[in-house]
Amino acid sequence: MNYQYIAAGISIINDIEYIDHTRKLNRLGGCAVFAYGGIRLFTDSVLFLSSGGPDFFDAYGPYFKENGIDPGGIYLSLPHTHHTLMKYESDGTWSETSLYGENYFALQSENNRTSFAKLKPFLNKETKGLYLDAGAQETVFEEIDLIRQAASDIKILWEPPTFSSKDPSMRERILNNLKKVDFYSMNLDEAAAFFQADDREAIIEKMMELNIPTFLREGENGSSWIENHQIVSYPAIEKEKAVDVTGCGNTSAAAALYWRIEGSCFEDIVLHANEAASLCARYEGPIPLKQVLRNL
Repeated sequence: MNYQYIAAGISIINDIEYIDHTRKLNRLGGCAVFAYGGIRLFTDSVLFLSSGGPDFFDAYGPYFKENGIDPGGIYLSLPHTHHTLMKYESDGTWSETSLYGENYFALQSENNRTSFAKLKPFLNKETKGLYLDAGAQETVFEEIDLIRQAASDIKILWEPPTFSSKDPSMRERILNNLKKVDFYSMNLDEAAAFFQADDREAIIEKMMELNIPTFLREGENGSSWIENHQIVSYPAIEKEKAVDVTGCGNTSAAAALYWRIEGSCFEDIVLHANEAASLCARYEGPIPLKQVLRNL
């Protein structure tokens, strides 16, 4: 089956510790599942592309079955599906450690990464958009030309992970990568570190100077689309209904990619992205897509 959109990134099983020290165990997480949901809210033509271990479908199988997700984009190339403890701080930031040891991410990185080889079976003239979760150092950025040759109309949104955005040694690499993609997304905290800016106005000024279309995630304050030295911002939707904000950034960024490609005005891009984030926040874990789509 051909898909117009691909949501590609890491898959994780999360144990989450909130600021009150309560925990939720064995939650589905990682960028891929949330980005997939952000696009699937608006079209069925989206592929979930990720990597896991032999235990992947033990954790993800029920969610895939319940929501009719094609398992064909899952590569079982790891000893274990990533399993982490995710700890939230009072300022909304978070840290993550692997249950398989501090070196597990690094040791398994080659087999976990999105690559042209993994994308190639799903790239064709019908492919419109790729949401890409990848570290700044990953080789997929050396393969962008190959991706575009296989899918001539593709538009790519990159969401640099926090560890890349906040690492000064990655700055030049990130800038080079941004020139290869069509859009990118950061939250305010990541953008402040990357652009070395002290406040929102300074961040936006530097984003406009860079002049690459940007989806800026602003947490409880909503989000903004920045392009051609213009900015459109809207507040978050029904934030009082939020239960868990994990994954809202991935969900909204992927939704923004979809609506930007589908030709929507900047206002609609931001409103639909905020809508997707609001739906994500109402549930613990990924959006129960079948249930939500039935009620939309």
